[in-house]
Amino acid sequence: LFAGLVAGPALAAPAKPAKLGLCSACHGVDGTSRTPGTPHIGGQDRVYLERALSDYRSGKRQHVPMTSLANTLQPRDIQALAAWYAAQPGFVKGGAR
Repeated sequence: LFAGLVAGPALAAPAKPAKLGLCSACHGVDGTSRTPGTPHIGGQDRVYLERALSDYRSGKRQHVPMTSLANTLQPRDIQALAAWYAAQPGFVKGGAR
C-alpha cells in the first residue's frame, strides 16, 4: 500500500497524435532521429517541445522545414505531439534504451 502511495497512480500513455506523420519522417515515431543533423526528441520535456513548436509556428524560431510544418498545427496538435514525444523513452548513444 505504501509503495502505491509513494509512486502515485500510473499515468496512461498518450494516444498517437493524428499529425504524428508530419514529425516521424525526420524525428521517428519514437523520437529517435534517423536523419543526420536532426535532433532526437523522444523523452524531451513536454513544455520545451510545446514551446519550440509554438515558436516555430509564430516565427520566433526559424528553420524553414520546421516553420512550414508547425504552421499546419493547431494548439491541440502541438499539445498532443509534445505529450507523445515526452512519453517516449529518451535516446541513449549507442542505441541502448
